[in-house]
Amino acid sequence: MKHHTAYGLGLEDLDVVIVEDSKPMQTIIRSILLSFKVSRVRAFDSADEALQSMLAEPPNVILTDWRMAPTSGYQLLRLVRHRHMEPLCYVPILFVTAHGTRPLVDKALRAGAHHILVKPVSPATLYNRLRWLVNDDRPLVLENSGFYNIHGIQRALDEQAEKIQTLENARTYHEQAIRRLVEVQGTVEKEFNAQKGEDDAEQDAPVPPRDQRAFATAKRPSRPRLAASR
Repeated sequence: MKHHTAYGLGLEDLDVVIVEDSKPMQTIIRSILLSFKVSRVRAFDSADEALQSMLAEPPNVILTDWRMAPTSGYQLLRLVRHRHMEPLCYVPILFVTAHGTRPLVDKALRAGAHHILVKPVSPATLYNRLRWLVNDDRPLVLENSGFYNIHGIQRALDEQAEKIQTLENARTYHEQAIRRLVEVQGTVEKEFNAQKGEDDAEQDAPVPPRDQRAFATAKRPSRPRLAASR
């Protein structure tokens, strides 16, 4: 097991390669890196061009886009991580992409990327990531497939995916429970309104005439009888 090539270095010692098919984005990233006083910055429009240069002079860090043609950033990652590319296989790779979806992040990390940054990248974000990178002591290990990868990354991602799935299941269950509660509340409210309507109808109903006469008779006071004179 070996550490990546940027481990333990200062930012001022970094030799960084940018692989980006957008000239404006190249300029932005280069300017940010030079403001950190890094040792060297090389920028390339394509992965194929970058590989030719990196094989002759391996950098300490690679910053690459994800979507490029004809060779994509993912293909570049797999090429670099193969054991036959030593010592280039130990160079840490950070993706800078506008498509930082969860499946993309999972795919990149499982293939050996060290981090994914989402465009637009601020100087503070890039600085913090580079500071984190030079202190990242996770070793690179050779897998049976013949590719180097970060030690423990597969298990860490599996555990994270399990936690996310558990949270999603809990969220789904909660949403279903809320829907059931709303349905029950609607049913109860209908029954309550129906019963209330019946009670109001009974209170407003007129008293039948016969009952009214009986009521009046019951309420009329009786006259006292006079004693018969003898």
